[in-house]
Amino acid sequence: MSSSSGWTPGTWDYDVLIVGGSLVGLTLAAWLGPHGLRVLVVEAQEGLAGTAARVYAVMPLTERIWQAVGVWPQLKAVLQLYERIDLTDQGQHPIVFTPTDLGGRPWLGSVGEQRCLWPVMREFIAQTPNVTYWEGTRLLDMVVTPTAAKATLERQGQLLHLSVGLVVGADGARSQVRQRAGIKTWAWPYWQSCLTTVLYADEPPVAYERFWPAGPLALLPLPDHRWGIVWTLPHQDAQRLLPASAEEFLAHLRPYLPFTEVTEVGPRHCFPVEWRQARRYVQPRLALIGDAAHRCHPVGGQGMNLGIRDAATLGEVLVTAHQRGEDIGQLPVLRRYERWRWPQVLLSLLFTDTLNRVFSQGWEPLVTMRALVLQTMQRVGVLRRLSLHFMTGLWGRLPSSL
Repeated sequence: MSSSSGWTPGTWDYDVLIVGGSLVGLTLAAWLGPHGLRVLVVEAQEGLAGTAARVYAVMPLTERIWQAVGVWPQLKAVLQLYERIDLTDQGQHPIVFTPTDLGGRPWLGSVGEQRCLWPVMREFIAQTPNVTYWEGTRLLDMVVTPTAAKATLERQGQLLHLSVGLVVGADGARSQVRQRAGIKTWAWPYWQSCLTTVLYADEPPVAYERFWPAGPLALLPLPDHRWGIVWTLPHQDAQRLLPASAEEFLAHLRPYLPFTEVTEVGPRHCFPVEWRQARRYVQPRLALIGDAAHRCHPVGGQGMNLGIRDAATLGEVLVTAHQRGEDIGQLPVLRRYERWRWPQVLLSLLFTDTLNRVFSQGWEPLVTMRALVLQTMQRVGVLRRLSLHFMTGLWGRLPSSL
């Protein structure tokens, strides 16, 4: 079937080139391949893509997306499920979320590490029809024509020139795809950095979010009684604690924890926190997903989950267009994705920004107001349920297959 643009299926080397082998990029590939779209994923790193020690909170919507593509049973095996979220303001006025608040699900969410999740996704992609994965491959250039995107890649010291229907940037916050496309962003740095590590504590799996004037502290349960720590602090405090001995670090950390019998069992990492929203998510023959399109404050564990939702949304738009015989790289098709996701993401970004700014200070009138809000939410079930549905991604328009 030919479209009104004169495009004929099969005239490209690949229908979709995904730049970036992150969990987000691999999820999009897993969505597209079974529907007949020929997908090439290129990743600059060799072996495991991304930071091995990265810890992710996996929200219920992300679980549903991974169920839809068929990889959830394998991923579930390397995740730690939890049935309770405990949120407090300086250790007081707790809000406790349980599966009842999400309609009686067996669990509220799960937590996993990049070093465990990514190999499962990579193996799944290796068995997905119509998907090719090239590691150690860099995008050097791309040129858009009315009928194709021309991509120049470097792989194993050789230059490759490909014709593709669509280039998808899933290549992180400093996206080469976004920069080469000249897409500007709205962005600002926070006064905070994130300090991450892994602890051991023989405690039941509960997801803790504890707000302190210096910044929020997330304590996320991992398999084998390990806990991922995401501690947001002013830059100078984070930099001071990064090289500290384990004893000194834990001495500073323990007063902020819900339990104190802990040992440090993982390396420490530190990264600055920023807010970023691409002014556009699409151009002719180009789309952005994940951190290439947006970045938010880590409070609430939204980042990776927003990217997985991007992948599912773009996947549905592209599969539907493909089934209709449309040219998937044409701007009218891609704008369906942008109109769908851009405002949804912006709302989530503004929510995390507001949450951090409201709770990361000790001004007494604001502390009193926060206490009133949290106490009301704990007493009024409908408010608690609405807030949890928003935080876990179960709101707004979703892909129809979910």
